[in-house]
Amino acid sequence: MIKNYIKTAWRNLWKGRVFNLMNVVGLSVAIACCALIFMTVYYEFSYDSFHQNVKGIHQLYTVTNRTSGTERSTAMPIPLAPALKAEYSHIKYITRSANSGALVKAGAKQLDQNVHFVDADFLKMFTFPLVEGNVNTVFNQLNNVVITQQAAKAMFGNQSPLNKTILITIGQREEPFQVSGVVKDIPRNSSITFDLLLRFEHFPNYKTDLSKWDNWSHMAFVEFKEGYNTQNFAKQLKPFVEAHYKADIDLLKRDGARPDETGSLLSLHLAPFASNHFNTNLNGVEGYPVSKTYVLSLLAIACFILIIACINFINLSVARGFTRAREVGVRKTLGAGKWQLLTQFWTETIMVCLASTILGLALCAVIISPFKAMFKSRINLAMLFQPQHLLAILGIFILITALAGFYPALIMMRYKTVAVLKGNMGDTAKPGKIRNTLLVVQFALSTLLIICTIITWQQINYLSNKPLGFNKTEVLSIPVNKGIDGSKALQLMRNDLRSNSQVEAVSGSYMNLGRGNDGSTRSSIIGFGMNGREIRTNLQRVDFDYVKTLDIKLVDGRDFDLNFPGDSNAVVINESMARSIGGRNIVGRYLFMFPEYQSQIIGIVKDYNFKSLHDKIEPVSMIMRKQFAINYVFVKVKPGNLLHAFDEIKQSWNRQYPNVEFTGSWLNENTERQYQSERRLSNIFVSGAVLAIVISCIGLLAISVMIVIQRTKEIGVRKVLGANVAGIVFLLSRDFLKLVMIAAIIAVPAAWWVMDSWLQSFAYRISIQWWVFVLATLMAMLLAFITISFQSVKAALTNPVKSLRSE
Repeated sequence: MIKNYIKTAWRNLWKGRVFNLMNVVGLSVAIACCALIFMTVYYEFSYDSFHQNVKGIHQLYTVTNRTSGTERSTAMPIPLAPALKAEYSHIKYITRSANSGALVKAGAKQLDQNVHFVDADFLKMFTFPLVEGNVNTVFNQLNNVVITQQAAKAMFGNQSPLNKTILITIGQREEPFQVSGVVKDIPRNSSITFDLLLRFEHFPNYKTDLSKWDNWSHMAFVEFKEGYNTQNFAKQLKPFVEAHYKADIDLLKRDGARPDETGSLLSLHLAPFASNHFNTNLNGVEGYPVSKTYVLSLLAIACFILIIACINFINLSVARGFTRAREVGVRKTLGAGKWQLLTQFWTETIMVCLASTILGLALCAVIISPFKAMFKSRINLAMLFQPQHLLAILGIFILITALAGFYPALIMMRYKTVAVLKGNMGDTAKPGKIRNTLLVVQFALSTLLIICTIITWQQINYLSNKPLGFNKTEVLSIPVNKGIDGSKALQLMRNDLRSNSQVEAVSGSYMNLGRGNDGSTRSSIIGFGMNGREIRTNLQRVDFDYVKTLDIKLVDGRDFDLNFPGDSNAVVINESMARSIGGRNIVGRYLFMFPEYQSQIIGIVKDYNFKSLHDKIEPVSMIMRKQFAINYVFVKVKPGNLLHAFDEIKQSWNRQYPNVEFTGSWLNENTERQYQSERRLSNIFVSGAVLAIVISCIGLLAISVMIVIQRTKEIGVRKVLGANVAGIVFLLSRDFLKLVMIAAIIAVPAAWWVMDSWLQSFAYRISIQWWVFVLATLMAMLLAFITISFQSVKAALTNPVKSLRSE
């Protein structure tokens, strides 16, 4: 019986091979894309899931209610973690965490490594299994160091590194450390990455800041004992905060800050570490958080494509069902029951879906590499064969088969046997409401994606072209690698490039502009009292010629100058900082930014976007205080041959540091890297819109073919009565264009809401224009019209004698 069903199904599929091929192509492309997207989404949500108690780990953050608004920060003072553990018995483990680069010497080898400063509880909280060493003793000695397998191999080859000594240079201080443990290589889906783990006591300025509650420098993670209700944490810690942060709270009260609903001006809270990878609302979380919006956008587009492909399948099956009406009538006459008919049609559906799934997975294997390059995804083909993914594929297969197979079969089973055998299909031959509804859904989703594509492209174009207030085209940013004295590197580059005719200026700073090739970002904010209130400002350590090198416009006063020795204690501020201070004739006034000395304002620069365009311009103060390191060297070159200038600067660096990699990049490249997520989203929408339109048009083409077949005699009669080609094309296209228009009316408000919400994340953004919706609607209608016209024109040009011959 089953064999008979399969043979009959194959014959029927072969008869309608053109339509079935369209079905297979549409479904296989949709399945391939959905498989890739679902794997990407799964990978993003799998971040940090390998930690055994990931749900029990929380990151501490503060909420400060300032007069300027609410501020959330993960930066913590050094004495916080020990004080919390001593005073609160509910805490099981707590660890401080801070990152730094370090130069490591192991015998004759010298390596740049990523160092994590942590407390002894770190390896008890986070699941980084030790392959050598004991988790309870690896941090017993102050000079112990734990390294990863990868770092161990780089330092010692295949030898056991345990108890071996290495020299680590942090800043300018070189110290010996003994390897006490080796952890397994860190999974790629970890937001915490490191090469070496050191005791937190080695963190720079640890001793000087050990009792300072107003110096915020690192992160802290906490794990509570079983049964503790974390909802009560902020309330229970209120007395602790009021006692230890009294000075900060008094300053907030003085400035007129308003408390929150609990009466707190400053409070400690918990952020679940399980959500760390998506926590873009907090500054200073581990790793590089990803906006959940982008991941959910991927998921939504995958679902859209799958829905559109399923709608195609249903509509094509129903449309082709009209040509098989007599077959159904004959089967019923010969005694076929409803379940036999259902089984027959479902067998055909299963065969098409199975072929589509196999082809889709094969296509997935072919396009996975370009997909990974486009979306910066870390998936691999092996993920496809994980049990949970195979179950998901099976579930999607069953769902598509059920949805796409049941409804067409149900429609065909309702045909009236006598009427069908007479050639009269009655109402069943008319375009049904279900088909029209499905077409509207298809094109509503496609139009929505077109609108989103246009608006994201506009916003990214705006971000790329908006003047930032500094020269981003002719300025090269060079990260000073780990273990190198930044001030010395700056002076060496200045001296070496002084005779280079291509170089106009050289300077340096503590923070980069944008995100360089080193991938790091830094920020430093301080607050100080002035005129009875607190002034908060971003602090930027710079060197001579910084304003000149970056072409920042000076509106009053002057830049730092080598001829003025007192400039080492001076400050140059931006317009926002000047407004924050208030008053007139600000140049020459003194700021008490640091307890040990006062800084004289020598210049005011025009506001410039030193952060991404997600953020408004904030007050910034440029100083030359040597306590802050020079981490980046900036070189301004003459416009013209930038490639030649780049090569000469690279050669200059290699002359000074032949064993250190040159990782310089132009500032326009750095600023572009700040919007990688936006570009990814744009690529997602473009790819999704193209696929959705292509699949929709495949289905529309197939349906138009079936409708032309059904109306062949009508078209012949109209031609005999004098109808021209244009009139017939319009007749056949009119109903479909109405549906596309209805789809656009549905899509427009949904797209406006989605994109308006997305744009709110930018301090600087475009306004959504009305013409975007008109353009998207016209594009959808034009594509639909072109698709339908292929078959309509062919039908209109056919000799009416052929279509009327049987009459």
